[in-house]
Amino acid sequence: MKFEHIARDRRFTLHRINAKEFTRLSIDTRDINPGDLFCALKGEKTDGHEFVDEAINKGAVAAMVTEDAVRQKPALKNLPLIICSDTYQGLQDLAQVYASRIQTKIIAVTGSAGKTSTRQLIAHVLSGTYSVSQSRRNFNNEIGLPISVLDIHPESDYAVIEMGAGHVGDISKLCGIIRPDFSLITSISEAHIEGFGTLENVQKGKFELFDNTREDGILFINLDDPLIAQYPDTGKKRITYSMKRNAAVTLQIFDIDSLGRYILDFLGTQIYLRSLGFGAAQNALAACAVAQTLDIPIAQIKQKLEEFEPPAGRGNIINQDGITLINDTYNANPLSVSLAIKTMHEMKPRGKRIFVLGDMLEMGDLSRLSHENIGAQIASSQIDYLFCYGPETLQTIKTARMLDMANAIHFDTLESLINTLKTLQKEGDIIYVKGSRGMTMERVVNHLTERSDSS
Repeated sequence: MKFEHIARDRRFTLHRINAKEFTRLSIDTRDINPGDLFCALKGEKTDGHEFVDEAINKGAVAAMVTEDAVRQKPALKNLPLIICSDTYQGLQDLAQVYASRIQTKIIAVTGSAGKTSTRQLIAHVLSGTYSVSQSRRNFNNEIGLPISVLDIHPESDYAVIEMGAGHVGDISKLCGIIRPDFSLITSISEAHIEGFGTLENVQKGKFELFDNTREDGILFINLDDPLIAQYPDTGKKRITYSMKRNAAVTLQIFDIDSLGRYILDFLGTQIYLRSLGFGAAQNALAACAVAQTLDIPIAQIKQKLEEFEPPAGRGNIINQDGITLINDTYNANPLSVSLAIKTMHEMKPRGKRIFVLGDMLEMGDLSRLSHENIGAQIASSQIDYLFCYGPETLQTIKTARMLDMANAIHFDTLESLINTLKTLQKEGDIIYVKGSRGMTMERVVNHLTERSDSS
């Protein structure tokens, strides 16, 4: 982004900047590359203004700082600066300035589950025909989204941007930074309901994406999600997609392999997914809806979907000494856990099905009921063993045992859970590990794979 464009905006004051532009923005000096702009944010434990010197020494061409910091630290005046009243707001304002200058079409993706994988799938499928930018990692909140916007290459045809929300109004605010040309909601469920309060508010919060899409834009409507299907007709163009109902874009399930990976039929073409489970099939359908609308040839859609590997921690299949280990530890909510149970049901192992589950966090008042419901689902499935960790999953185990699942066990420590797994596992088993991000259930996967690496 060129500094001359920033200089024209009265919200910013430029000081001692000699460079013509910066290549990317960073909020962490450990991540600084030559040519970057460093944005000094004040957090609960650290203040980025303490690291401005370090950022410049590492090659940052300037730092964004507050007016207060300049008054309190006169030495900052010796450095190249963008000065604003508040760097959190300044970060968003900067992204807004940049967004107003580029011609790139914005495809925005949100949802209670599947938004990161769907965003990556859409970007991957489009990339064979168009120049495509996408969100940096899962940068999708009021700090991450502006960084992702500033990452957009000005010559990109499309940018696939992920939007997250924890409260009503969050997505409207993000759309104030960059207004979508195309919008897609993957799903609406109780994820992050602690901040929303009710499922109705979750729906309201997600619908903000459709509400704020450009009037001449396109809404992609997942008819398989009843809460999304309720979005009213506002006059904007709608592309519906479904695996169950009549829609503008449809997929049929052709088959499911022994590991729960779907083989799909899209307009007579069979597509073999590498990602496992019904959720992956839903994500692929969403990508097909966008790709077909943007005139991507079917042969390319097939090629790109078939070569796509799931992101780390989102259903990775690890073959280990004849045991199949599924790493689905990135996050968990009632919808994604239900899909995981469905996936295990559809797998065809030679041995046992073992499900390892950590707490589903941010569930608020619905936490107890949600964890009980998961216990009931597992008890009525073909899962042979349920191992749980975390205080909330005590209700999961209690419910499963009430429904006569004898092999439902709660562990006070991950160490005891891992040791029991190592004793129990045998060739032919499937071990599926899942839990919310805060539970760091990938530790189970790491310990099980270390055993093999060190042998």
